[in-house]
Amino acid sequence: MAYHVDNRQVRVPGKKPVYDVSEYCRRNGIDKAEARKLVKALGQFATHQELTMNAVARPPKYR
Repeated sequence: MAYHVDNRQVRVPGKKPVYDVSEYCRRNGIDKAEARKLVKALGQFATHQELTMNAVARPPKYR
């Protein structure tokens, strides 16, 4: 069963939060080489979506 969703109802108006790329990498355990690549590609600051779409997925931590 499909539903029609109006885009105006989904989007939240306002500014998007911007993160410091190096701080984001440090908090999420991204290694320094990957952090350098992200800073080079995105600049010093980026939105959460830009960071998650451009960061390489790390392998899961098993116990």
